[in-house]
Amino acid sequence: MLPSKVVRKKAGRFVPVLLAGLILAACTGQTPQAPSVNIQGPATGTSSYYLQQVQQSPDDNKADWQLLAIRALLNEGKYPQAYQQINQLPQQLNDAQRQELQLLTAQLRLGNQDIPSAQGILAKLNVASMSKDQQQRYYGLKIAASQGRPSLDLVRTLIAQEPLLSDKAHQDNIDATWQTLTQLPPEQMSSLAINADENTLQGWLDLLNVYRANRTDPDMLKAGIGDWQMRYPQNPAAKTLPTALGQAQHLQPASTNKIALLLPLSGQAQVFASAIQNGFNVS
Repeated sequence: MLPSKVVRKKAGRFVPVLLAGLILAACTGQTPQAPSVNIQGPATGTSSYYLQQVQQSPDDNKADWQLLAIRALLNEGKYPQAYQQINQLPQQLNDAQRQELQLLTAQLRLGNQDIPSAQGILAKLNVASMSKDQQQRYYGLKIAASQGRPSLDLVRTLIAQEPLLSDKAHQDNIDATWQTLTQLPPEQMSSLAINADENTLQGWLDLLNVYRANRTDPDMLKAGIGDWQMRYPQNPAAKTLPTALGQAQHLQPASTNKIALLLPLSGQAQVFASAIQNGFNVS
């Protein structure tokens, strides 16, 4: 029988080897983790990347990768390829997938200038069930489908889109809302029907009235805007004025202290020029 010290020494050498073997087995036993897929979130990849994932993914989430591929293809302007992928989608889709497909179909119809069809699809969608990314895209599609025609519906869409935006996109939304309001046809302005819960829209309309009542006097306009901002502190325009309105309140009236008079100094008209100059100096 070996001495106990020898046994302990050999056991001590064996433990690290055993631990290393267990760690190695655990590492080699791990399978590569598949990339996560979320059709309701932003799609920042290229169509080539998503199409590659379609080929490599298991059947249970292949349709999700296909939907992301379709979105990327549309954003890249590859409409025929996007249409082809739509036709290759499985017939059985869950509610989230069907909703995303409707958004993408509306985008495809818009890209093909089929405006009425796109508007019909968008009108049937339930915005409340969408993620914020989907809502942003939904309102963007509705705005594009309006084709720049000023209407109260377009104003409402811009107002709904505003909280979802930031930075330059947010300022662009504010400017577009103001531009649409100032271009509303008179017949629409005379028959406006504002719902009781549309405080933001009411604020925008009051701002338009302030502008129209004071636009010829920058000082009065500035004071009117300041008063309006105190009455509607939560309105998005109270925090970030439309660019055109901000410029209008800083315009200075034209100065008439100095007037330039251009007169002929020679030729047949010189005699008339001298008379005009003498009269001008006397006055």
